[in-house]
Amino acid sequence: MENNPVGARENRRGADGRRYSSTRERILREVESGDRLSTAEVVAATGLHENTVREHLERLRADGRLRRIRSEAQGRGRPGWRWEAPPADVVSPYAGLALVLADTLARAVPDPVAQARESGARWGAEIAAERASTSDATDARSLVVAAMREQGFEPDDSEAEIVLHRCPLLAAAARRSDVVCAVHEGMVEGIARSRAQESDAALRPFAADGACVLHLRADS
Repeated sequence: MENNPVGARENRRGADGRRYSSTRERILREVESGDRLSTAEVVAATGLHENTVREHLERLRADGRLRRIRSEAQGRGRPGWRWEAPPADVVSPYAGLALVLADTLARAVPDPVAQARESGARWGAEIAAERASTSDATDARSLVVAAMREQGFEPDDSEAEIVLHRCPLLAAAARRSDVVCAVHEGMVEGIARSRAQESDAALRPFAADGACVLHLRADS
């Protein structure tokens, strides 16, 4: 089994929902902690083979975690690429895809919101099942908050509500909040019901100074 060299914090997930390997997470954090690193600099910092680093960097770029920018020209020849992590408020490139899928769902089924919520619930159940053997959360609410943090929502938990300071699919949610937010509501319920079967969630988009507010009831 591969050791985790990047500390106790759980590895994040890619666009396919799978958790990153310790190597991919290590490379991501290396770029996040640097200032527009070249591939060679990532190789030097990690000690990994260049082909391995390149493969992971491209995958992280496809997931929207990293972006490539051209270096400043120095002398002859074409400038090389450098890597950086976009600011937290930069919209994921998958927001456009999510919007297309939301529009398609809205046209294809009689009740797109119900279908989106059902799909989200299945997704949440899968997330909970994958976390079952690794999560320290002992109750439904803690598990939901941990999963939302991992998914990039930047949750702030209080007794009454959970404030989500970021939406990874902001552009899609702004235009199709009915469908996109229904997916996220279902996801929360799917996660919570792995610990408390009678759980339900209500998500109020952009209800608190631009942030979304999540109300979660999790009765065991």
